[in-house]
Amino acid sequence: MQNWYAVQCKAKEDARAEEHLNNQGFHVFRPMLRQRRRRGGRMVTVTESLFPRYLFIELDDSTENWAPIRSTRGVLGLVRFGAYPAPVPSCVIETLTGQLDPETGCIDLTQTTDYKPDEPVHITQGPFAGYHGLFQARNGEERVIVLLDVMQQSQRITLPEEAISRS
Repeated sequence: MQNWYAVQCKAKEDARAEEHLNNQGFHVFRPMLRQRRRRGGRMVTVTESLFPRYLFIELDDSTENWAPIRSTRGVLGLVRFGAYPAPVPSCVIETLTGQLDPETGCIDLTQTTDYKPDEPVHITQGPFAGYHGLFQARNGEERVIVLLDVMQQSQRITLPEEAISRS
């Protein structure tokens, strides 16, 4: 019977482990995540493992030889509870594969949110955290302009896009 198992990898070697396990003929799944991160003061899109140091492998419980897995470059071993490897429910793998973007093969978190003018927003970061305002416009690729009521006066402020959310 085929089951999925979690494989623990050495630090920053999950890509190497995936490649070597694939070369040995194993069916391996390493969910990837695309997101925007701040590097050097700029926002860049990075692709990284959703679960760093872990990947999933599909194995047949009765017939498959599991010994080569432990000696594969980049692999520490199978995740175990006691003496037995812990199976991962197939619904978890199905859920993860269902969230993959068909174009990139990754779970994509880089999609910008489309706010409409005068849409109420909540400020979640920075000195105005906790205030509510109205979205006005985009200011470049990473910033937005929000109309904020401060001391009975409307003020336009420019914030990073990640500092607001829908009210």
